[in-house]
Amino acid sequence: MSSFEFVFGMISVITSLALTRLLSGCAGLYRHSDHIRFSWRHACWTAMALMLLLGNWAAFWQMRNIRVWSGLEALIPLLFVSVLYAFCDLVMPDEPRDGQRLDLREYHARHGRRYKTLQLLFSMIAALVVARRSHGIGDWLAGSGFALVAAGCSLVALRTKQVWLDTLAAAVLLAMAPVFLWMHLRGLSG
Repeated sequence: MSSFEFVFGMISVITSLALTRLLSGCAGLYRHSDHIRFSWRHACWTAMALMLLLGNWAAFWQMRNIRVWSGLEALIPLLFVSVLYAFCDLVMPDEPRDGQRLDLREYHARHGRRYKTLQLLFSMIAALVVARRSHGIGDWLAGSGFALVAAGCSLVALRTKQVWLDTLAAAVLLAMAPVFLWMHLRGLSG
């Protein structure tokens, strides 16, 4: 087994756990939909988490040509995907129990700060990972554009008290997510 296969295997396990959490959480919300008050903002964050998770997993495939991995080079992707796992876990509420009602607007208002903080942390780590591999500021800016915009949107969403601005930040992140996913899924073909 190569170093890449070992690291990619660990990344895939953590990604699979996060994907399971998101999918089972969505199924649980659908199962109890008669006890759920829907929230578009929360839905944006959840959909973005799913696309970010899959796009990030596909992005790691670009590292397949690295032959020798230092301990730090192996730990950074694991830290990276662990933060992403925590983001996916926190964005998904637990299923309501015994006829309990779940208001996703209230969930977002009460717990959104936690998952927005993890999204911000994830974006900042992504920008630092790109910086470590870049050959200058221009190369870094080109490679970390998505991460920098996502960090800015997450910061706005964290700091604002205005619902419309929080919604706009979520909508921008959601609009970027399919592009990020598509770009990295294309890389799996070769």
